[in-house]
Amino acid sequence: MFDTTTDPDYQAYFADAANAVQALLAGARQQVVCALAQGCGRRWFELLLQVRRRGVALRLLVPDTAANRQSAIAWERISAAGGELLWLDSSAPVLQTPVCIVDGHTVLSGAIADLSTLAREDFAGVVRQSDLGLAQRCLEGLQALAAQADAAPSAPSSTQPLASVPVDELAIPGAPLVGSSQALVLSADLQVRTAAWQSELLQCHSVALQAELDELQRTMQSFDRQQDAAIGELLREFLDLKRQYLAHMHARYGGAEREDQARQADDNFSSYTESHPDETSAQAPPELDPQAQQELKRLYRKLAMQCHPDRMDTLQDKQHAQALFQRLQRSYQASDMRGLQSLQAQLDLGQGQVSASRPGGHAGAQRPPAQWALELSALQVTLAQLHAQRLQILQSATWRTLATQSRWDLWFAQQANHLHTEIQRYREALQETEGLGPLPIDQG
Repeated sequence: MFDTTTDPDYQAYFADAANAVQALLAGARQQVVCALAQGCGRRWFELLLQVRRRGVALRLLVPDTAANRQSAIAWERISAAGGELLWLDSSAPVLQTPVCIVDGHTVLSGAIADLSTLAREDFAGVVRQSDLGLAQRCLEGLQALAAQADAAPSAPSSTQPLASVPVDELAIPGAPLVGSSQALVLSADLQVRTAAWQSELLQCHSVALQAELDELQRTMQSFDRQQDAAIGELLREFLDLKRQYLAHMHARYGGAEREDQARQADDNFSSYTESHPDETSAQAPPELDPQAQQELKRLYRKLAMQCHPDRMDTLQDKQHAQALFQRLQRSYQASDMRGLQSLQAQLDLGQGQVSASRPGGHAGAQRPPAQWALELSALQVTLAQLHAQRLQILQSATWRTLATQSRWDLWFAQQANHLHTEIQRYREALQETEGLGPLPIDQG
């Protein structure tokens, strides 16, 4: 059972990830432990080296693959700087996401190994969690990986423990850590336990990506509402005049090209009027001040961690959580603080409570490796879908417009002036068609 009485603290970074992560590592005082899932970008490697050069203990686990061995990264610089480098061979469980634990209480996961000083729309994001329990579970998981690698004949003899957790506390009850008769059991147990804390990281990344997606959509909706209020009627008139003019030109002169232009203009007008009725049936959500916006986001993140379907154990709980999460999204999209507070009160009172998973707990320990593999695969599919949806929004014409305009009101004013000019041109052109003939309008 996941303890839903706690107030989860996480933050997701996308465009600002490099600076945010650099600031966090610059604040490290005792120890930084990192395990890579695959390769390592130069930016992340240099940040880790900076940590060690400041005198902070550094421990790095790297998959022992041909790609990593042959990469341009000079791994020996870690050891030369006094850090601890451990190569994980093919017998170690495959990590689904890299992880970095800072000073034993802050956990970074996600695309940390892909950090770059250049902002990229396709960057998958980094998630920071301030959670002592999660940090300890991750450290224990990395300790178990290190213990296995240390026991392997090919492991470096100088490898040191990665946390203060004694190795014997991580052993399977009633079974020795080493010995050929227990090798398969130990391997299966390590696979399950690694999958458990990795699943927990992926679950939070899924919640964070969904929150980012909801925030982008909410921003776009706010932009659309303000645009409708500022220039909606002008845009409607412009589209109407344009379709009348092009329909008249096609009727008079014919031609396939004019027919296509007239049809497209008519479709544009119809599409706009259908999506922007004259009278809005629902009241527009309130525009919140910055402080209220931050509180709305904070409460949304907290509730999303409690009732996101990806964090549920059973199918029944997932279905129940889906209904709660959809209610959460509706309230968030509508900037409905009371709706979020009502849902929080309901969960606090145990009404509609769901049994979110605590990876690595008793229930998780009973799952076979195959079931964990399916769960991890499903989480990766969900993450890929959310990432694709986010990228689609960032590449849309609406987002590119609003993201480049720091003052929406000024942009709306500019568009209003442009529409006034275009409306006048089409009015004059239509008047000319009733007299001496059409006045051609440059459609480019």
